[in-house]
Amino acid sequence: MVGAVIIAHSFIGRELITTAEYIVGKMEGIIAVSIDCEKNAFEARRIVSKAIKQVDQGNGILLLTDVFGGAPSNIAFSFLNKEKIEVITGVNLPMILTFWNKRAGKSLAETARFVKLSGIRNILVARDLTEGRGVLGKGILDRDRRISQK
Repeated sequence: MVGAVIIAHSFIGRELITTAEYIVGKMEGIIAVSIDCEKNAFEARRIVSKAIKQVDQGNGILLLTDVFGGAPSNIAFSFLNKEKIEVITGVNLPMILTFWNKRAGKSLAETARFVKLSGIRNILVARDLTEGRGVLGKGILDRDRRISQK
């Protein structure tokens, strides 16, 4: 199965895993690495490398980071030269739950695609839904409203 390492500022990654485990129970194959300002890039990269080895089951590793362009994602990008590594930025709880529920029997590329889509699909503006604009904020029901008002 695909493994995962959450590389994030402070304790965001650890808390995402803790919250996911509250929902689904104990999770294996995923670990968090906290990056802080006091770690230099070489030390942080060494810690991430060790974490990758801990969760590697031979089918690839997803490196999930909190913010594109931040230190955690920059460190993660340095591992892209490895064949079985993929990086996804903007990690959130739905992505962790999807990783856990969809990785069995899936390739690294398939797992990455599912995780990315889950993250995107779970970012919504509630008013868009209540005003009939749909998940993409488009006025999908405007035509129906105009018809019903005639």
